[in-house]
Amino acid sequence: MSKKSLVILAFLIAPRMALATPEYDACYQKAQNDDQVALCMKAETLRLTKSIQEAYINVSKHEQTASWNKGNGLISGNLKDMYDSWLNYRNKYCSLFTLASEHMFGTESFDQERCLLNMTNDHLELMKTILINASTGGDEHMHENGEAE
Repeated sequence: MSKKSLVILAFLIAPRMALATPEYDACYQKAQNDDQVALCMKAETLRLTKSIQEAYINVSKHEQTASWNKGNGLISGNLKDMYDSWLNYRNKYCSLFTLASEHMFGTESFDQERCLLNMTNDHLELMKTILINASTGGDEHMHENGEAE
């Protein structure tokens, strides 16, 4: 594999450090092996999952998107179905990714938690985009950092 391919691969599979909280950073700095880093990633994934749930609830309450939901937040309706489907997809994909990786990038728990963290972070960003779009009605443009002008 070429050096360029390895750099691209590393970028795609590495935990996205831009999402890190001070708690994650502190945990990561103290970790002495892959399994300890995996525990840090697991805690960060749980935090991000709670943020995703909040984003879904906000979408369900937003004037522009509430009628699409046809339900009550994450209790029933399209958003609950969407969230459950995403969670199922994420978990199955990361299970397959971990199996296919065969400890290529770290221990099994490291590979699994890195995948879960990256996919959870990506989904949170997608949900933020829906909220921004609904809030701005498409009138504002997005900056590269994901914030509206």
